[in-house]
Amino acid sequence: MALKIIESCVNCFACEPLCPSKAIYEAKPHFLIDPKKCTECEGDFSVPQCASICPIEGAILDMFGEALNPPGSLTGIPPEKMAEAMAELQAH
Repeated sequence: MALKIIESCVNCFACEPLCPSKAIYEAKPHFLIDPKKCTECEGDFSVPQCASICPIEGAILDMFGEALNPPGSLTGIPPEKMAEAMAELQAH
């Protein structure tokens, strides 16, 4: 059982101090999670603290490779609507 931070992480430092097992560490080019230390906050919190504070959708994955904050979860904008809006902005 371990979570994973992927390359979309922007090194904002929000998650690192919240990790009860001290599994998150700074690396280049983004933070990483030590899978030997990560407990997914089980026994400490009802939800993984890193995902609860992460401002980047899709940056933290569970053990199945699924995003804990999937696209649209933080903005409330469905991914297809976001893609349409971004395409419109780029067209102008």
